[in-house]
Amino acid sequence: MSYRPVKPLILNEREIRQVAPSRRDIVAIVEDAYRMDAAGQAEVPSKIGVHPGRANSLVHAMPAWVSGAPALGVKLISYYPGNFAQGLHDSTGIIVLYDPADGQPLAIMEGMWITFARTAACAAVAAKYLARPEPKSLGLVGCGGLGEWSLLTLAEVFPSLRLIRVSSRRAETREAFCARFAGQGPWRLEPVAEPRAAVEGMDIVISSTPQQTEPRLFGAWWSPGTLAIPFDYPYVWDDAAYAAADALFCDDLARLAVFERASAAGRRPGLRFPANRPLLQDAVAGKCARPKPSERVIAMVTGIASTDVTVAAEIYRRAKRVGLGAEIALT
Repeated sequence: MSYRPVKPLILNEREIRQVAPSRRDIVAIVEDAYRMDAAGQAEVPSKIGVHPGRANSLVHAMPAWVSGAPALGVKLISYYPGNFAQGLHDSTGIIVLYDPADGQPLAIMEGMWITFARTAACAAVAAKYLARPEPKSLGLVGCGGLGEWSLLTLAEVFPSLRLIRVSSRRAETREAFCARFAGQGPWRLEPVAEPRAAVEGMDIVISSTPQQTEPRLFGAWWSPGTLAIPFDYPYVWDDAAYAAADALFCDDLARLAVFERASAAGRRPGLRFPANRPLLQDAVAGKCARPKPSERVIAMVTGIASTDVTVAAEIYRRAKRVGLGAEIALT
């Protein structure tokens, strides 16, 4: 018997950018992925990983099957802090898509562009269902790639945004960020030296700072009605913030439990997540009540693979339609 060759399509970052959906469309894809998950149309195990010798390094494997899409695949991601000093990326990602009908590999894709895109889209979806209606202000603590993606993606969902406060460790980075995006929306951008100014009184606060052991954001700064979205979960906020939270919405409760066990084992003994912890997927599906405008809410977006593979599957379909990428024979 002769077998059909296994010839996945290889897509690099440049090719992905060429055919990628708009930010607004990526938000819609992620929203649908959450809704399908809530409806039982997705199998999304919690990520697993190994932690090589370098401090805080990791390699994670993240499989997902979304029958409603359909999309089937695995994301592999590595994180090695300190790589920049050697002229290397600190994070790398690869997404492998499979044909749901026969399990044959369809594509091998660069994964970091999709990671940034879907992470910001997850935040935008969370804000759509959990933030005050028509939020006017956004605080960004950290203004790297995720800060940029967050600003531009949330602007697609919330044209009401008017005030953006940007905090970072270095004055030159926050000032350059504000100068770069000053004319790209109906907003006023303010670089602020202290993260407190990017937290107090804001409708939405998104933090995306490097890994750390000591909190940088404090519950005493957190205003009633503010939605906090910490990409740098769970340690950027102090214990008082978690104690003050009225609810913590999360898209992977098993992942949350991993941090609870690590904290109990000594990483952060005083850390206690709120008892009220609905699934973000249920909020999207209308299975739980929307927070009250006066409540302090945390949305912990852990990065579940259903959002990666659904975005990747759409990019793959677009690439195939226009003949982009190169097929590589594996057999």
